[in-house]
Amino acid sequence: MTSRLFTLVPVLLMAGCATFTPDPVSLPVTPAEHWQQAAQPGTAVDAHWWQAFNDAELNRLIDRALKANPSLAATAEAVIQADLQLRSAGAALLPSIAASVSSGRQASRASGENMATGGSTSAGLSVDYELDLWGRLSASEGAALANFQATRFDYDTARITLVASVASTWFEWLELQQRVDVANKNLKLGERTLALVDARYRNGVASRAELARQQTSVLSLRNAVPPLEYQARQRLAVLQVLTGELPFAGEQPVADITAVSIPQINPEAPADLVTRRPDLAAHEARLIAASADIEQARAALLPSVSLSAAARLSADGFLSLADPVRSVSGLLSLSQVLFDGGQRRNTVAISESRQVALLENYRGSLLAAFQEVGDALDREALYQEQEGRLQEILTRAEETLRLTEVRYREGADELLTLLESQRNVFDVRQQLSQARLNRLIAAVDLYKALGGGWDRDSESETLVIAQARE
Repeated sequence: MTSRLFTLVPVLLMAGCATFTPDPVSLPVTPAEHWQQAAQPGTAVDAHWWQAFNDAELNRLIDRALKANPSLAATAEAVIQADLQLRSAGAALLPSIAASVSSGRQASRASGENMATGGSTSAGLSVDYELDLWGRLSASEGAALANFQATRFDYDTARITLVASVASTWFEWLELQQRVDVANKNLKLGERTLALVDARYRNGVASRAELARQQTSVLSLRNAVPPLEYQARQRLAVLQVLTGELPFAGEQPVADITAVSIPQINPEAPADLVTRRPDLAAHEARLIAASADIEQARAALLPSVSLSAAARLSADGFLSLADPVRSVSGLLSLSQVLFDGGQRRNTVAISESRQVALLENYRGSLLAAFQEVGDALDREALYQEQEGRLQEILTRAEETLRLTEVRYREGADELLTLLESQRNVFDVRQQLSQARLNRLIAAVDLYKALGGGWDRDSESETLVIAQARE
């Protein structure tokens, strides 16, 4: 009987091993054949796309952020937790084995009789296994695997977002530094004009009103510098927090926004975008997990079958198994819930509804992804043309200012004409600085919208972290 029982166990184990095979996720939208904005030839997006800006300080900041950013580190821990949950789900497919040992000694005495002593010792081994005939446990493991993959993709998304945030904040700080420099240049120009007006006033050529007007202009120019310096300090503090450093500490980096290269980016075909963004891959993984949840809920409607086996040794005596009594038992059980008020069927319906909601979220994310790329391409072209026009406008405005200043010295033009020429130069300088920043931000946004060179088949860095902690 014993040999038959243990011969039957492997057969039942093989019969109880079901596998969950998810259905492929169909694309809920059809991508366009090409982008509406005509893209110029450019370089492909790779995993270290930020190096295309040829900015050594930016490279250092991003390396620092990837190593020390607290939010990214917390997201990595979420991947590790999902990995552990996957292992727990996989363990449910295996038999559980338990061992027990007990030994005791007792003494008793009846009225008028001597003390009687005795003891007993036992040791046992039991095996319990739920046969996964309907695939409930394998579907649970499949859901855990899909959730783990989704969490990995979430980490990759957070990583790309962090890199883009560091790059954008760095460029914003560079632009503020440029604006501070422009404001100081404007102030020097205003002070030079004030000296000219003052000399003309002392010589009786200019009026007191002209002098007061230029003094007011210089005070306004001087007052514009501190707010820009404050904004620059704030952006630098944000950048320090992103890189895991103490804000408002350390030396201020030295850099020039005009020295940063603006790469030409190849967006490739819209259809390729679906496989290049980790956030879209996370949606697909969660849809697979939802499919597995439905499979679990449906399997729960069917009977559960479990197998138990036990072997036991027992003997009289304390801490002794001499001449033990051996026993072996086996049990095959079948259980089925007959009435639960519709709970399990409601669970199936809830799981199906969640899958529909996830599919709609996936469709919305796809539409948003195409919109982000198209918008970034539009802005990239717009600001490139705008910067070129502003550069030409600045050249002519500076020439106009030079000629107007000469005519003012000679008395051929009024002060108001000179001030108007100065304001034109001031405004164009600020617009040119903003246009440069807009081009850089558009490039960063395009890199991010295209997935930042992400590769679905590449191993996430969090797996290395998890393996190092084992």
